[in-house]
Amino acid sequence: MRIVVGTSAVRDTTAAELGAAVVRGWRATAPDELAVHLLSDGVTGLADAVAASPGPQPAVIETANLLTGTSTAPVAEALLDTLDSGVGRVVLGMGRSAVHDGGRGFAAVMRRRFGSLAAARERLSGHDIVVLGNERLPLVGLHGAGAQLAATFGAERAQRLDREVADFAAAVEAELPHDLLSGRPLRLATADHSGLGGGSAFLALALGARARSGIAWTVDASGLSEAVVTADLCVVVVEEMDALALEDSAAAAVAPAALAAGCPVIVLTGEDHTSRHQRAGLGIVGSYATGGPLGPAALAERVVRVARTWTR
Repeated sequence: MRIVVGTSAVRDTTAAELGAAVVRGWRATAPDELAVHLLSDGVTGLADAVAASPGPQPAVIETANLLTGTSTAPVAEALLDTLDSGVGRVVLGMGRSAVHDGGRGFAAVMRRRFGSLAAARERLSGHDIVVLGNERLPLVGLHGAGAQLAATFGAERAQRLDREVADFAAAVEAELPHDLLSGRPLRLATADHSGLGGGSAFLALALGARARSGIAWTVDASGLSEAVVTADLCVVVVEEMDALALEDSAAAAVAPAALAAGCPVIVLTGEDHTSRHQRAGLGIVGSYATGGPLGPAALAERVVRVARTWTR
């Protein structure tokens, strides 16, 4: 059998370690051909996933390492330094951040370099910049990044920050070219992923970047979407199967290509809170849980038994 395996990092375990556990457990039962594809949610293990992907590789900026103060300026500085080195393709890995200036620090850096955000957008238009997010968090709104800070800063301060960021975002949108179809300002502050990285994602989008789910992007970049076409089975490791995983996980990302190719998909997970009916809608034919933390030892042990079911 030809088996493709998709893994992403879980807690303190790398994607490569989980992939090796799957291979070890499977080959304890059958000497099948297994190919591991390293994935990332855009926050954890992104550099490893990109380094393992075939073909030309973009530069990687993991913003969590940069957002340690109170400003998003370090993200803009890292982006400009990368582009100045002659790189044409950049991926920005982003998640939630305790830094929440809405991208004001990022904007200040761009204005110092280019004079205005409109000029910055024009100058960066020749580059392929992608924001890779681990969730769809918008910048503003009832479910936006500011609203999520109440637990950290308290409700009153979080509301004040959210109002300030909303005013700043509206000013940024007014400064940029309007939507060609509607003639109205671009509405990016409510877009998926725009609230990540303390608002760095919002500014990157305003300057012409694209945004994608980190998992979906690495499924494509790793070649997993293409590999299922000639595979007999696709095995995906997901930390926890729940309603969110049905929308944005390696299993959800690879399922359409696997279904079209007639390649069955099975999930290895720590815990499964979904039903067979829900999984079947994605073309997932089996889900196998360890019943606890998804570490290499528990995973390899579970895979030994799973392989007995699927080995011809």
